[in-house]
Amino acid sequence: MQVITIALAALAVSFVFSMMGAGGSQILVPILFWLGLDFKTGAIPIGLLAAAITCFSAGGVCWRRGLVRLSTAWPFAVAVLAGSPPGALLARPTSSTTLMIVFAAVNIAVGLLVLRGRSMVRGEELPRRKELTIALIVGFGIGFMIGFIARDGGPFTMAILVLMGFEAREAAGTAPVIVALGCLVAFAVHAFDMTAGWNIVLAVSAASLVGSQVGARYMSERMESRTIRIMFTAVMILVGVVILIQAL
Repeated sequence: MQVITIALAALAVSFVFSMMGAGGSQILVPILFWLGLDFKTGAIPIGLLAAAITCFSAGGVCWRRGLVRLSTAWPFAVAVLAGSPPGALLARPTSSTTLMIVFAAVNIAVGLLVLRGRSMVRGEELPRRKELTIALIVGFGIGFMIGFIARDGGPFTMAILVLMGFEAREAAGTAPVIVALGCLVAFAVHAFDMTAGWNIVLAVSAASLVGSQVGARYMSERMESRTIRIMFTAVMILVGVVILIQAL
């Protein structure tokens, strides 16, 4: 029964967050914890795996529909990939309570940032050199947080892209391409300490693939940018507050 419940949760989370350029680990990890998995050795690695599958799947859909800006995606992705392993390695000796507090604080902050949704460039594109600098510095930080607290980084990446002048749908399409590989690498590091069984791994993988395909297709055809931001902010703040209360 636990496996079925976890799979349904992964299906729902991947469906919703694939519409927002994210893998959903920021929501799935606490849900898995509430469903009985250990936060550090169960919820985090499974959440990262689900996020990686969701991002790869949704990114593929958005790529085919012309919603990915590759010139921005690749330097971000390289920096994310570089930052993810050190974050995951630092998380291994860190207590679950500390991870939960950081996780909650970042959830709330990113939710508010996405809701703000204003561009820092007014009606013009950033110079290429400035765009690369932002991509490398911010991308490394996003990768580090992916590894450290199992945040897939998609929502924060989407928020940064919006601030860089991206239209929200293009930001939601580019973000999963940027963070997908970082999530997979972080999962690989956390998998050494994983206590979840293979039945959970396979069930979550299948559910995330199905949910992300449906969600990404729906987003690319019907979703409005403001709806995405409001829905995302409400969920992020709610979960962040609940996790913070539990950790304290």
